[in-house]
Amino acid sequence: MRAKRIFIDDELSYAAAPAPRLLTNGDLARLQRTFETDPMFRRRFDADPVAAAEEAGMPDVAAGLEQEIRELVALAERVAYDDAFRINLESHPVAVLNAAGMPEAAAEQLLKALDVPDEVLARMPEVVAHRHQELPLRAHWLLLLLGSTAVTERMHAPPRGT
Repeated sequence: MRAKRIFIDDELSYAAAPAPRLLTNGDLARLQRTFETDPMFRRRFDADPVAAAEEAGMPDVAAGLEQEIRELVALAERVAYDDAFRINLESHPVAVLNAAGMPEAAAEQLLKALDVPDEVLARMPEVVAHRHQELPLRAHWLLLLLGSTAVTERMHAPPRGT
């Protein structure tokens, strides 16, 4: 019986980890409605987006926001500690951020949150102030996350474990 149990446990240890929770368009639309109609939610969101979503009864949205924030922090750490990546980013910000999965509509705000030099921001394409089409929901929420005090503080914090 023990050998069978070890075999079963061994199989479980090789099972794929659950996929990270990504925000769906439905999640983002629900978050958008709450953001637009609840001023207290907006203030809580600025202080802690994940806690604000949890308190508003949206645990799945909170999990998705946490994943987005982790990805932003990981990108900030890569910029801070990976010289080759940073050099490429400074030379070709749009291409590098696009390859990293950052929507172009949120790229400039990310660069500002990372305090990149003005020369890097100057390499960004001009943005038309009044576009005729709306931003994709993910880009919109990345912009709001990047504007959150809590998220920018996490992006500038030293990496965990150091």
